[in-house]
Amino acid sequence: MQRRIGYEIREVQQMIHQKMEQFRHENGCELTLVQTRTIGFLIASRGQDVFQRDLEKELRIRRSTASEILNVLERDGYLHRIPAPHDARLKKLVLTEKALQLNQKMTENIDRMEALLSQSISPDDQEHFFSVLDQLKKNLE
Repeated sequence: MQRRIGYEIREVQQMIHQKMEQFRHENGCELTLVQTRTIGFLIASRGQDVFQRDLEKELRIRRSTASEILNVLERDGYLHRIPAPHDARLKKLVLTEKALQLNQKMTENIDRMEALLSQSISPDDQEHFFSVLDQLKKNLE
């Protein structure tokens, strides 16, 4: 059977997801991967005003999905939505101390996954891999 790029990428994505779920449970993190990605994006964007539309673009998700994620994170005390001074319809996303304290666990899980993924791959092969990924992304734009 001929190997297909899309199928292989999907299979690896599923394996990564399962392993990250395992790390999350071992680390005692109660948030889902998309919730931790949301917090990670907001941490990386500190010092900038970030709104829901920025999250939608970054995570490549629909407005309804972003709303659902943000509602849960706000309900559980990980962020606040504050009206923007220039337009009350826009809500600035601001992390709480509770979310910032999760950063260490999230970073440990990511570092652990990166080490696992790259453990037997040479730097040259990694560079080639990223070059191919960049080409795939460009093809899909």
